[in-house]
Amino acid sequence: MPAVLLLLGGLAGLGFASVAGASEKGRYVVITAPGTSLADTINMVSAADGRLIQPGRFSNIVIAGSGRPDFQAQLRKSGAWLAVAAPDDVGCTDSTAGGQIS
Repeated sequence: MPAVLLLLGGLAGLGFASVAGASEKGRYVVITAPGTSLADTINMVSAADGRLIQPGRFSNIVIAGSGRPDFQAQLRKSGAWLAVAAPDDVGCTDSTAGGQIS
């Protein structure tokens, strides 16, 4: 039960941070099921007509970009658990990746 509360608290914090700190339209934090490979996560983003901007520290978290107004809904249809507007400084990204990949 404590793990579930921690997860819910983290998601609430992420949601608040994304709304409060998002400045670049079209950038999203995408979270898929734990254990999803980076390739599968990227494929979900591509299937929703998006592009990878930066991988996360975990294979199931990426920063993605798209100009589609329904991008978040398409990601969820593709199997993503969460897609929210990305703030400028996201703490779950891989700083060694160095910017946009696509």
